[in-house]
Parts: sequence; C-alpha cells; structure tokens
Amino acid sequence: MEDVIIIGGGLSGLSTAYHLKKENISFKILESQSRLGGRIETIYGNQNTPMEMGATWFSKEHKNLIQLLTDLKIGYFEQQSEGIALFETISFEPPQQYFVPANTHSAYRVQGGTYRIIEKLHQNIGKENVILNTEIVEIIDESESIKIIDSSGNTFRCKLLIMALPPKLLIDTILFSPSLPQALYQVMQQTHTWMSGSIKFSVEYKKPFWKKNGFSGSVYSQSGLATEFYDHSSFEETKFALKGFLNSSANHYSFITRKEKVIEQLKHYFGNEAQDIESYNDKIWNDKHIQPNNDVFLPPHFNNGHPLFRESYMNNKLLFTGTEVSPQFSGYMEGGIIASITVKTSILRIIEK
Repeated sequence: MEDVIIIGGGLSGLSTAYHLKKENISFKILESQSRLGGRIETIYGNQNTPMEMGATWFSKEHKNLIQLLTDLKIGYFEQQSEGIALFETISFEPPQQYFVPANTHSAYRVQGGTYRIIEKLHQNIGKENVILNTEIVEIIDESESIKIIDSSGNTFRCKLLIMALPPKLLIDTILFSPSLPQALYQVMQQTHTWMSGSIKFSVEYKKPFWKKNGFSGSVYSQSGLATEFYDHSSFEETKFALKGFLNSSANHYSFITRKEKVIEQLKHYFGNEAQDIESYNDKIWNDKHIQPNNDVFLPPHFNNGHPLFRESYMNNKLLFTGTEVSPQFSGYMEGGIIASITVKTSILRIIEK
C-alpha cells in the first residue's frame, strides 16, 4: 500500500509529487494517458522548432512558477511583441496597424518549450514513481485506506489520495463509493475546465519574414478562422514560427481545411512568403482527457477556486489539487502550482496527526 497516490500527471500532479519527495513522503502517480503533462504539450516541427499546443505564457506575477523554474534550472524569456501589430475587423478591408514598443513585460515563455518543466519534474520525482496508461474508474473508501480500480481491473491502495484532474472531468469518469457530498458533486459539475474546447495552432517557417517589414507577428482578427497570432520564435532566434488560436467553428473543418484557411489568412496579412511553410500543426482540446461526455458551456473560470475544493473527503483521505482548485490564478500554470503547495501542506497536517 502506498502512502500517497496522485491521480493525474499534469503540472499540478507532478508538482505535488515534487514537494512530497522533498518531504520524504512516498508516492505514486497514476496517469491515464501515454504521456505526462496534461494541458502542457510541446511539439517540434520539421526544423525542430518547439511549438506549444497547450500552456504557453506566464507573467512576472506568477512567482511560484518562476521559483519552480529557478529550482529546476529552466530559463525563460520575454514574449516578442515589439513592432507593428494588426487588428482586423472585417476581411475585405485592410487591417488596422499600431505599434507596440519594446520591453512591455507582458508575457514570458519557457526556453526550449513548456514541456521542459514536465521533463524536469519527471526526472526529479523518479520515473519509477509514475505509471502511465492507467485510467481510473472507481474509488472506494475502505475505512483505513482507499482502494483504486482502473479500467483493466487492476487495484491500488493508499493512505491518502490526491485528485489532480479537472473537477468536471473527474466527476464524469470516476465512480466514488460512498458518493461524495451532494454539494461538492454539484460544484464539480459546474466548474469550468481551463482550455476545454480551445483550438491552438502553429505554423513553422525557415525565416521570420514578418520581421523584416517591422511586424511583430501579432494579429487580432474578428473575421478570420484564426483569431490571434503571435511570434513563436525560439529564445535563440534560430527557429521560427507563428502561433495562435482558432475560433470554435474550426472544430467543424478538417485538418487540411483548417491549414489552408490559416495559411490564406497569413498570406492576406504578410504576403506570399507566408505560404512557404515548414509545418502546420493544430490541436483541438476536446478529447476524453479534458472534456466529459455531453459537456455544456460554462463561463471562463466559473467555480474555479471554490472553497469546497480545499476541504478533505472520505474521512480525511481524499484531497484535491489542480489549477481549477486554486483560489489564485486559477486556469494558469501558476494556479496549478499554488494548488500543489496548498495540498502538500494539507498532506503534512494529516500525516502529523
């Protein structure tokens, strides 16, 4: 039997494990996917350009994330925004231009890609403490311990269980016995999941052609399939890409059609050079690992940080972590790390009793 089991190998689950290892508390992470990271996913293009399909930016206000980057010896750099930005209201008129000065310090990115955080955490906590491809279907309170059953019928037991999944997804996929309190159940059903339904894309290039004419790469469109574009070049400025978001209608198009529409939009803004791409990638965040069945729309951050998520359940053996749980910076990487620090404190308090 494990002392602590963490269900979910995203940033918050891994950060929780990282803190537990520092306290010499044994643990295991159970992750349903074949990869770690959750909503952090960095892919690499034909020119090996790191491109984010998931979590990307943070600010200087995100002090716990910055401290973690420092601890893990991971660098970060300011998002390129200096230059001419474009704002498009209707497609048949030229977009408006405005200049963004340097050193705005609005956003930062991780050198080498956000997934470096996941890789470093994985190394630090020990790969032997992570079990992938383990989809949990049932959790049972057995008085002195918690029994966990996966979709293959395998069982695990622990003294303390930490749930590091989005609450709305969690309540849809796992059966609890006995049932969780009705008030908590209702809040979980009505908790917005960060990035659920978002569609991110990236276009890789050999050269940053937009820069030679003074453009920053930033575009905001109210008429195109792509609603936002940003420079996504590497820290070393040796690899180049543009990255952004597609509107929700993109879900109804094929990958090929989405690609064609994005490239045509870029050509409209920057000319024929925009057609000479190295790679195009996008990701619709709507699979079973982020969206429950029959999902319904909720306003951004709705019920994030709800006080019920900071309580313990199943006779002090079940606790929650994750960015939706945090009362501060919920929906951001910072929120996930804050939640991991908070749950570590709760774990220590329970263990000391």
